[in-house]
Amino acid sequence: MKRGVEKDYQTRVIERRRRGFTVVEIMVTLAVAGILVGFALPAFNNFLTQRALTTDINDMALAIAYARSEAANRGERVSVLAIDGSNGDNEWGAGYCVTLGNPADCSDPLRVFTPRAGHVLNGIDELDDEDALSFNARGLLEQAVTGEARITLCQADETRGRMLSVNLIGRTSVDEWECGS
Repeated sequence: MKRGVEKDYQTRVIERRRRGFTVVEIMVTLAVAGILVGFALPAFNNFLTQRALTTDINDMALAIAYARSEAANRGERVSVLAIDGSNGDNEWGAGYCVTLGNPADCSDPLRVFTPRAGHVLNGIDELDDEDALSFNARGLLEQAVTGEARITLCQADETRGRMLSVNLIGRTSVDEWECGS
């Protein structure tokens, strides 16, 4: 008799496994998954936004380092020039290029950089309303700045941005920036 009860139990377990999940089990699983996604999605969107800001400010630092390097290698002036510097609050936001000689336009650039749409790249302090950074044949910044040239990067709906500082010898550093300050 014992053996028959054990066989019945095993048969029931196997049959239950063959049937799969019940509708209630699936609904509970989907509800839990939905709640977890609801918590994770805003954090993930913020992560993506911050990574995009970091990428664009790093592109600006790359353009400056490239211009500085090319100036020293070629033995002549090289400039980072805003494509459309007419907007005083977003001089660099339309994009910028690295070009030889005195900055005039980006018609024959060495390299062109385009930030993401919605990103505001603005020169502040001594670089306010400036649309070019030039480096001499020694790779030194030619701007008439006494300390550091600063460019900020913000996105319209974000409070945290980035600030790129360029010192007199052309080295860059990136820091956090409170947009709107």
